[in-house]
Amino acid sequence: MKNKLFIVLGLAIAFMSVSCKKDYLSGGTLSVANTPLNNMDYLAANQYKQFDTLVQVINKLGMANEVNSAKTFFAPTDFSIKLYMDAKALAKYNVNPYAVYTIDSLAKDITADSLRMYMFDQTIELNTATVYTAPMVLPTINSKGGVPMIVYSILQIAAPYTTMTKAPTYLMYMGKPPTGPAPTGVLCQTTGIKTSNGATTLHVLANTHTFIRF
Repeated sequence: MKNKLFIVLGLAIAFMSVSCKKDYLSGGTLSVANTPLNNMDYLAANQYKQFDTLVQVINKLGMANEVNSAKTFFAPTDFSIKLYMDAKALAKYNVNPYAVYTIDSLAKDITADSLRMYMFDQTIELNTATVYTAPMVLPTINSKGGVPMIVYSILQIAAPYTTMTKAPTYLMYMGKPPTGPAPTGVLCQTTGIKTSNGATTLHVLANTHTFIRF
């Protein structure tokens, strides 16, 4: 099995190769990937409270069971949801300076299929993601919302990835099919969390992603 790196962007970036061990990097430390917790319980238990708003949104949409049963779930963080809510709040403010935009407003604005863009019926992992090399056309994977999405990895060929380790470093991305020649995707800042004792897979998208916008 080829050594590949599971990378998390954070205050510290750790570089180490992973072969047959099913571990992932979180916050610069190697963590055990398998957890008995399902997706929702795992997100709710995050020690940094990075998914509290996401959990609220999922519960308000009545989609907890769907999220738990998805073979693969790409979880947006609360930072992603805040970016979306800030944009919506600004648009409302420009019309009415006294308008507010809340979680309830968000739950009414989006549909279940919006959240299903992050959910897949098949297991998707960094080790099995298509490695992108220009100018290839990436295969699409239908999300549970019926929207064609792309998931791919890119070999890192520049520092610091090439200077901190001799093992090849791959980063995984997820997004919609590109309209131009180059792929557009959201970086996964954490990959390969095996929830429900390995029955499901959870990845975490970068904080810079704007919720439901690709």
